[in-house]
Amino acid sequence: MRALWLLLSLAVISASTYALASNQASVMKETSFKEPAIKSVTSQYPWYQWQTVGQATLKWGLWDIYNSELKTPTGKYSGLDTDLALIIRYLRDIDKDDLLQATNEQWQHLGYSKQQITPWLSTLSAIWPNVKKGDRLIFVQRNGIGQFYQGTQPLDKPLSKSLTRSFIAIWLSPKTDYPKLRKQLINQ
Repeated sequence: MRALWLLLSLAVISASTYALASNQASVMKETSFKEPAIKSVTSQYPWYQWQTVGQATLKWGLWDIYNSELKTPTGKYSGLDTDLALIIRYLRDIDKDDLLQATNEQWQHLGYSKQQITPWLSTLSAIWPNVKKGDRLIFVQRNGIGQFYQGTQPLDKPLSKSLTRSFIAIWLSPKTDYPKLRKQLINQ
């Protein structure tokens, strides 16, 4: 009889504790401050959990150079100021100097001046590695500030807003040298 009474007492205590905990959680849920949904999505989740907008492969002649993927928190692209991640997986070895030269050519195509391009190339030269086939170089833009990653590790510090905007323009500007690639990336 004593064992039965002890079991019943424990059951009542457990039920009371559960009810109290449930009520506290309910009260906290109702009174907690809620941030706007889009802000919480961009600040809560790392870029690699964002949704894919589009994918494309850059080909040059007979060669595939890289596969690219554009991600945003919502899976939609709404302009150059969007929080986004551009993931580039290289399909061949490319020397850092060749990457810098190609970037310089693209900026010239977009109409940037030599005065603008020179310090940007200097910054990128200090950040970028030589890439091997299979390497991923990721460019993440949040609130207008960009940063490069190799895998999930940041490369150096965040970039200036002007360098951020000019870099992503290579792929996403309507004046890009690769309009077909842009359309695939932004899913048009």
